[in-house]
Amino acid sequence: MGLFGDMPTRAMIWGLRTFPGMPRWVEAGLLYFFTTVVFILARQQRESIRRNLYVIHDDLTFFEAYVWTFLVFRNFGWTYIDSLRTRLGQNVIEWDLEGGDVLEKIRSSKEAALLFTTHTGNYDLAAALFAPEFHRVLHTVRMPERTKSLQEVREKELANDTATNPSLRVHYNKPDNFLGVELAKLLSDGELLAIQCDRVIGDVVELAVPLEGRSASLRVPKGPMTLACFSKCPCYPLYVIRDGFRHYRVIFRPALTPHPSGERVREADYGKAWASELMNFLQAHSREWFVFEDTFTPNSELS
Repeated sequence: MGLFGDMPTRAMIWGLRTFPGMPRWVEAGLLYFFTTVVFILARQQRESIRRNLYVIHDDLTFFEAYVWTFLVFRNFGWTYIDSLRTRLGQNVIEWDLEGGDVLEKIRSSKEAALLFTTHTGNYDLAAALFAPEFHRVLHTVRMPERTKSLQEVREKELANDTATNPSLRVHYNKPDNFLGVELAKLLSDGELLAIQCDRVIGDVVELAVPLEGRSASLRVPKGPMTLACFSKCPCYPLYVIRDGFRHYRVIFRPALTPHPSGERVREADYGKAWASELMNFLQAHSREWFVFEDTFTPNSELS
């Protein structure tokens, strides 16, 4: 029954399966009620989101920060419901595409490419639904869930996604599976790899990137930056945002252009280019960013 337990998800699946035609006002009422409960009880996550928002928007007032934090929880709830409905066979959501020229460049290429993705919108569902659009196999990377029971639920969902979509492959980042070697080989073979690059949890090695004009650094996983240096392949930012009720937008951005700080491009150069791109995106879509941990570190703590 905890925040990262499986019972809330199982209860939601039962409710949506039993009442597929639930009126919108009932669904919204239940969502706001349970969002308020979680918002009150999940103090650590609530405060982490608020601190993240203060770094992204340095002009937020105390009241605005808490309202926007609540909206992060609310938006996450809506996307979670939409994901469960779709996996139950309910065709209820619509998608728009932004950056079609970048998508065409990716799928027309036979070379390796990295997609830098984020915990925004409905990223799991977008991977499953948009994998065929690349006209090539899309490899994605996931961290295991924090509890074994929820991991079992998630693995079942993703197994169904890959079973119905031969263009999608899911790889789990576990301590004992030497995933870095496997991913490097995929890129050497010219494959397309999507990896989330906006938060650090568990045993993931981090890279602290100082933010220009701010007294804080962004903590990003170092692994994707190392892969980019190794493969020297283009790295395309890819975002998914929720535009409205059961409506989403997939955004492709041009490849990152890291500037070498020495004789060659290093992980820190990719990290700096990615941090700049991500912060520009978050300025407009921070309430869509489902990162419930402290992502920024004051520069004074790094000195």
